[in-house]
Amino acid sequence: MTTAAGPVTTTVTRRVRPGHEAFYEQFLTGIIAAAREFDGHVGVEVFRPPPGGDEYRVVYRFDSTAHLQAWLDSDVHVAWLQRGEPHVIGPLHREVLTGLETWFTLPGSPATPPPPRYKMALVTWITIFPLISAIVALIGPSIVGLALVPRLAVTTAIAVPLMTWLVMPAVTRLLRAWLYPPATEEPSAR
Repeated sequence: MTTAAGPVTTTVTRRVRPGHEAFYEQFLTGIIAAAREFDGHVGVEVFRPPPGGDEYRVVYRFDSTAHLQAWLDSDVHVAWLQRGEPHVIGPLHREVLTGLETWFTLPGSPATPPPPRYKMALVTWITIFPLISAIVALIGPSIVGLALVPRLAVTTAIAVPLMTWLVMPAVTRLLRAWLYPPATEEPSAR
C-alpha cells in the first residue's frame, strides 16, 4: 500500500451467496462496529446490490494510511473476514484510494474504475472554482477582518464538505456519460 498523507479510503467488494444476504448483513454490522473502534476511523458506507444483484461494496475511510493499515493487519479484521467467508462467492476485491478518485466513485457500480486523471482534474477544477468563488462572495464580507490563513481555513472548511457530499456526487451523475464512456478509451489515457 502506498503511503498517503491525509485521509485514505479503501473499498471492499464482495459477492454474496444467494440466500445468505441476512447473514451477510449481520456480518457487516459486526465488522463495521469493529472498524469504528480503531484509531483514525472516519466513517464507512455500504452500497448494497440492486434487486437481483449480489455485489456489496463497503467504503472505509481512515485519517491516514498508517491507521488504515493497522485496521487491515489487525487480528480483529482477519477474524471478521473469516466469519464472512461462508456467505460470499469468489475473492475479496480491495482498492485503496488516496486522491481525486474518492470523489469519483459510483454508487451502484462498484467495479467501475475511476475516470482518467485528466478528466478528474478538469471536472474538479470546473466545479471547485465556481464553488469557492460563490463561498468567498457570500461570506467574504463577514470574515474580511481575519488574516489570510484563517480566511482560507473558513472557506475550505465550507468547500470541502460541500464538494464531497453534495457537489461532486451531483456533477459526477450529470457528467457520467463523459466520465465513464463504454470501454472506448485507451488504457494509456489514464
